[in-house]
Amino acid sequence: MTLLLQTTRKENQILYDGKQVVRVVTQYKKSDIYNIGVEMTNRKGTGNYDIERRQFNFEYVSLTQNNLYQEVKKKLKDRNIEYQNKPSTNLLNGVTFTSGPEFFQSLGMKFKDSGRTYHTGNKKGQAVMIPDIKTNSDIPNAVSYFFDSCMEFLKQYVGEENILLSQIHYDEDTPHLQAYFIPVVNKVKRKCYAKDNNGNIIKEEITKKDGSTSIVSKLLRDDKGKIIYEEVQGNFLNCDQFWKDKGGKLSFHQMQNEFNKFITKKGFNLYRGDIGSNKENQTKLDYDIAEKKAELEELNKEKENALKIIENSKNGLKNIENKDDNNDILNPIKRIFGGYKEDDVISIIKYTKGLQSKIIILNTDNKNKDLEIAKLSEENKTFKNNNELLKRNEIIKEQKSTIDNQKEEIGRLNELVDILNSNIESLKLKLENEINKWKNLLKKVCSALDKLLERDKPKDRLEDYEDIADSIIYGHYNKNNDKDDYEIEI
Repeated sequence: MTLLLQTTRKENQILYDGKQVVRVVTQYKKSDIYNIGVEMTNRKGTGNYDIERRQFNFEYVSLTQNNLYQEVKKKLKDRNIEYQNKPSTNLLNGVTFTSGPEFFQSLGMKFKDSGRTYHTGNKKGQAVMIPDIKTNSDIPNAVSYFFDSCMEFLKQYVGEENILLSQIHYDEDTPHLQAYFIPVVNKVKRKCYAKDNNGNIIKEEITKKDGSTSIVSKLLRDDKGKIIYEEVQGNFLNCDQFWKDKGGKLSFHQMQNEFNKFITKKGFNLYRGDIGSNKENQTKLDYDIAEKKAELEELNKEKENALKIIENSKNGLKNIENKDDNNDILNPIKRIFGGYKEDDVISIIKYTKGLQSKIIILNTDNKNKDLEIAKLSEENKTFKNNNELLKRNEIIKEQKSTIDNQKEEIGRLNELVDILNSNIESLKLKLENEINKWKNLLKKVCSALDKLLERDKPKDRLEDYEDIADSIIYGHYNKNNDKDDYEIEI
């Protein structure tokens, strides 16, 4: 359910600096969360994102995990929060605080003409004004203080420990604070069930609307037939109970009131909208009708630009065929090739170099031995009949034997080096063949994904396909993500 908390200003109202806009979305499920995180961190969606202004975005609360889905799982696990792990469970809530350009201009921020115009609504035909930010000094302190105040209110209202991601976005048409939190409560009401004398829950047979029967646990009821509930203390993720505790049907209305009081005390003059008992006593049907009309008006304002925005979000994509094969293919698909890993090949090369160094040392030693033999042979001529001659002859024989043994070892080592060099070349060839096989397979898989997802143009970065793969593995990928806008509309 998306709730737009803003109203139209009366002509006889006192002057305000701008309209108060607080927008809440309560029904983010498991299938939505991964893509919300991608939009927040990578700024991918249908918003009018300005790359030059993106550097001025500011994070109050950053992710500690790889993506928002993992952040939610870790937070729930670390805090032992109980929840129903179902696809229909509302795991995450989102909220946006902002106002119109007039308000931020009153705080000193400069705006410029975007070259676009509004097509519907009160501003139909008027130019769409966007922030004129080139340096940090173009963001007035008053604007930063406004968002600091919004963040302070959010911490108090939903609990600082429950906020998983919070950012100020200056890269879109209107500056705004966008945050996501888990709706956690410390007590819930649970249905009670009838039990027998042994404490076992009693089962009963019921007849469904279609005439079939089913065995279910018997609910415990009072003497008037109403179901009896018990209050349980603990940590629970329960979106319905969270907003019931904030006022039930009037929870969003009361949140609007509380924020206006809070922000007024901070010195800002925002128009809250009409406040009256007739609005507080609206039926849910009347509220839904008014809400849908407001949403329809917002959608009409964007319909003329939608196709252009989607097309712009795909600009800059390059053909995957032009990418550097080795850099993009080798790194993510390191595998075992021909019985050797890449590290094994490197080790063999190092070992071969070590053998070559040993051969050089042996050859040098061999030359030294030859010189020593020559010297001894010369001395042999002088001391032919001397006992010293006999000793030197024995030394010569030992040296020759040593040299012969070393020459044999050198020969064996040279053969081993030749074999290893031959194996290295073979492994390199196998490695190259395997790389090409995996590269071609990866291209086919990417092309298949593009065809399956009905994309006219392929993605230009491997990370784009990794994001898609992650979301598919975790079961969170939405085929129509390029058309869905997870950015909370303002």
